Amino acid sequence: MSRKNRRRSTSYDDLRQRIVGNKGKQEENMIPMINVVFLLLLYFMVAGSIQSNHDVVPPYSTKIAEPPPHIPRLTVSQTGEMWFENRKIKMVDLKEGLSRLSSQKKLRIHADAKVDALTISKIMDISAEAGIIQFVLVTQRKVNTG
Repeated sequence: MSRKNRRRSTSYDDLRQRIVGNKGKQEENMIPMINVVFLLLLYFMVAGSIQSNHDVVPPYSTKIAEPPPHIPRLTVSQTGEMWFENRKIKMVDLKEGLSRLSSQKKLRIHADAKVDALTISKIMDISAEAGIIQFVLVTQRKVNTG
């Protein structure tokens, strides 16, 4: 090996030593992996908190059925306050809000058990005028205690 090639390989090793340090070739950088883990953690924290936090207790039912999550949701509290897709909405604005769902023909109604049937009927009438033809009433399963 010539003197020039030896000097070049020695300078490369010196330069690599200055940049990388004493790490071995098998040691890998963990920072990208940590970044991915934190991004996944952040994603699941945000995705898990999307549920509405309105104080609504649905009525009891003996049937078990889970409505599909892609159906738009209207939440009605026992005081009559309404939220459409987690945005507060008034009864007079309901038809306009539902009209924007031209492709959807279903509506999931998450109403408190103390909401009277006339209010739910009025919501269904307004929804039907907006083109909604099928309703899913959200209930909670009744647990037998005996």
